Amino acid sequence: MKTTLISILLSVSCLVFGQDEKSKNEQKIRKNAFYFELGGNGGLYSINYDRIVLSGEKSYLSLRGGFAKYPEVGFIENSFVFPFETNFIFGKHNNFFEFGVGQSIVIQSGSHFNDFDSYLTLRLGYRYISETGLTVRFGFVPILNDYDSMIWIGLGIGYAF
Repeated sequence: MKTTLISILLSVSCLVFGQDEKSKNEQKIRKNAFYFELGGNGGLYSINYDRIVLSGEKSYLSLRGGFAKYPEVGFIENSFVFPFETNFIFGKHNNFFEFGVGQSIVIQSGSHFNDFDSYLTLRLGYRYISETGLTVRFGFVPILNDYDSMIWIGLGIGYAF
């Protein structure tokens, strides 16, 4: 009876320690990120915040919002871009594939006009998040609207927490 009880206790303790070791090796994804992006759906540059709102075992859903202000050019005195995006993220550990759909809102004004425009954006990209929080993103970003479309490239670097 004693040997059976000791065998059961040893087996259970091995299982418990084995699960503890597994949870130490798994990296929880950081849900918030601030980053600076060159190109992408913000135009020439944008400052962005990204938040993972749904988490699965190897897939995630994030929402992103950003801002860019461009200097005065010709008769355009103020130009602002607000990129918004929903990203589907797949992967594990530090490397992730992302597919996004978004909209960039452009507001321009001058001394005699105000202009508002909106662009549909897509993203096909890669995201790296290090153990220290360094975040690097690279993506192909098709930008579409009623009268024009182009493929843009975005490169972002920031910090996830």
